[in-house]
Amino acid sequence: MVESLTQVKAIADIKANRLHVTIAGTIDTRLLEKLYTEIRFCVADLRPGFEVVSDISQCQLLYIAGLPVYKKIIDYLVANRVGEIVRIIHDQYVGCKQIHTFSGRINSYTPLYAYSHEEAKQRLADTVRREGIRLKLRHLVLCYTVPSGNGTAVISDISISGCAVENATIPLAADTELEGSITFSSHATLIGQVEIKAVVVRCQADRFAVRFLGLSDDLKDQLYQRFAYESTLSCPLS
Repeated sequence: MVESLTQVKAIADIKANRLHVTIAGTIDTRLLEKLYTEIRFCVADLRPGFEVVSDISQCQLLYIAGLPVYKKIIDYLVANRVGEIVRIIHDQYVGCKQIHTFSGRINSYTPLYAYSHEEAKQRLADTVRREGIRLKLRHLVLCYTVPSGNGTAVISDISISGCAVENATIPLAADTELEGSITFSSHATLIGQVEIKAVVVRCQADRFAVRFLGLSDDLKDQLYQRFAYESTLSCPLS
């Protein structure tokens, strides 16, 4: 196995509105803090909805003490309204697997995956742009009402345009319209509950996905701020 040069770097492509991030070699907390600083400077030059190509394919090892800093980077990107994210991975390095496993256990964004820079660019080119990034906020519950009754489901991911759920107490068919609500914990300034109307766009067994209907721009902005805050919280997964 060829040793990778240890490096972290962030580069802003202002014309493409894209952030390029590289994490390679053996990475400790100091290097991740350096990367966090570079990312903050880069994001200041980019517009909301900026894309990210994050190359972790050569990350051999990431010290566990650095994981909270990595989470801080994730939270910063979300707070600054990041768009689609492609993560370039490779199966041979422990560090790459560490980041992948850690990201799957926390409240975070849902990235695309690629095995090269060329594939990453193609994934971004082929992606249908959505309104707001998808976030894994699996501590939230959707309560919903349909003609057959009242149900609940655990949210698996969510954005300001819709959400996907699992463990639904009342499975729903495609094109079913519903009314629902999501309740958040108490907060001094952020929205505490949202009432929504939605339509089912995808379904399988006790899982389904919905598209929100008729949300005002002001409500979308309030929801994004709330989702961004929720993504900073600890995820209760083991």
